[in-house]
Amino acid sequence: MVSDLPTLVHPTSQSVDNPGTPSDCRPADGALVAFVRYPAPMTHGLPRLARKSGDSKPRVLLVDDHRALLERVSEMLSDDFDVAGLATDGRQGLDAAAQSDPDVIVLDINMPGMDGFQTFRALRQAGSRAPVVFVSMVDDEEHVCEAFRCGGRGYVLKPRIARDLPSALNHALLGRTFAPTLASVSRLAAGGGHAMQLHDDPKVFLDGLAGFFDLALRRGDATCVIATADVREGLADRLQRRGWDVGATSGHDRYLVIDAGDALQRFMRNGLPDPTRLAEIATELDHYRRTVGDTSSRLTIFGNMVMSLSAEGNGDAVIALENLWTTLTQDLPFLTLCGYSTACLHHQAPDLYARACAAHRVVSHTTDIEGY
Repeated sequence: MVSDLPTLVHPTSQSVDNPGTPSDCRPADGALVAFVRYPAPMTHGLPRLARKSGDSKPRVLLVDDHRALLERVSEMLSDDFDVAGLATDGRQGLDAAAQSDPDVIVLDINMPGMDGFQTFRALRQAGSRAPVVFVSMVDDEEHVCEAFRCGGRGYVLKPRIARDLPSALNHALLGRTFAPTLASVSRLAAGGGHAMQLHDDPKVFLDGLAGFFDLALRRGDATCVIATADVREGLADRLQRRGWDVGATSGHDRYLVIDAGDALQRFMRNGLPDPTRLAEIATELDHYRRTVGDTSSRLTIFGNMVMSLSAEGNGDAVIALENLWTTLTQDLPFLTLCGYSTACLHHQAPDLYARACAAHRVVSHTTDIEGY
């Protein structure tokens, strides 16, 4: 397996059949951002992505065939956005976009006449380059995939619109993309990517993470968990209940486990990640990927080492680690999901959330987190 890595490796065969590889629905420019949908009590609020003092409000165009919803969303966004126009169908949306030149567009998918996807393509043909966030009542992976295949920057479910839409718009304006589930992240990032998940309640977080790894194992990925003991144990327990042999003495050959503290001890020097040592780990993980799969297989990774660094008050190391990892893995088929708790961000410098988001093309948060 992976030599020199501090690991708890458990190779074995798997009793659960692989049902096949999900279809690729990568977004047009490879940008990803995710949102996880699992119910839980709300305890911490989502940190704000602050704008520079004096910046004008971004101009947003709202297109939806339900006038009452348009008016409610317009009122909801008015503190942080300049609502440049409201349209109740696709053709009105095209006219409004030409007249108002919005910075970002909210586009309902299920509209009479031109649906949201047709309207999006017509907007592009008309010359609009404003990022689009789709909204829909439909919680369906095929709809989500189509939204990103055609070039959308986000997908928000209408029952969550008050909590999710402001965040989705801000990420879209900053070049990131907002999707509704971790399953969407796995499908969108068929060739790899770097994701961040913000979570609050540990149970909600672990339930979603187990689904994420279940999908990765079923699609044939090599997988790796670089995490603290509570996450390693909670995830293994949930995967075992799904039928994966990841906790026995033998273990599973495509499920590699590394203690977060051991990994940090290996590459941290003088309070910052050492580029050479971190590059060695990336090389060893790529060797592991090719050993248990083939040269084209993907490696799905979860890590929460940033939690330990954040607990020490070392925000600079958090950002340095994220940026280095992006550089080292950008040409490798690695899908890396980094775990952040709201508590660690609220107790740190106010800009840590914004800096962490900026280090990823993918940002997610579980649904137990309150909006702002």
